[in-house]
Amino acid sequence: MADEDLELEVDGEAAPKKSKKMLFIIIGVVLVLILGGVGAMFALGMFDDKPAAEQASEQADDAETADKGDKTAETKKAEPEELADDAIYWPLEPPFVINFEGRSKAKYMQIRLVAMSRSKKTIETLKKHMTPIRAELNFLLGSQKYVEMATPEGKEQLRAEIIETINGILKQNGSGAGLETVYFTSFVMQ
Repeated sequence: MADEDLELEVDGEAAPKKSKKMLFIIIGVVLVLILGGVGAMFALGMFDDKPAAEQASEQADDAETADKGDKTAETKKAEPEELADDAIYWPLEPPFVINFEGRSKAKYMQIRLVAMSRSKKTIETLKKHMTPIRAELNFLLGSQKYVEMATPEGKEQLRAEIIETINGILKQNGSGAGLETVYFTSFVMQ
């Protein structure tokens, strides 16, 4: 019996040493995994402010300018704006919500718009000047009548006016090509 007590005491003293050692090993492994995960996120660019598509676009632009060589500012201004082969689409978010005046069947109209251009410069100018564009479109959309908007011709006329309004603002702010068209991705009248 005395032997059993001695073994229990020896095992009792050894157990805390093993558990402390194991605790330190577990903490060390967890810290290494966390630091490795954070390092991998930095390496993959997950903490960057810009989306990966924008970064890839900028890197391609940088590589393109490096390939062209050194040009003076006068030569760069003389070149015409290059248009992309593919269309570039940019949604005008959030959707426009306009109240109709008077006693019409519909009380309000909600429209989602997507602008299309083949010019990167036009899309960049569109993004930069979104506030005045939205303000002008709110005035334009607010002046519409339900009777006109209920017909396909009225919607087509509205599309032409929207394109004209946006292109006017873009040209005032240095965008040469302008928008080709605007798409209604949602057109709700209630």
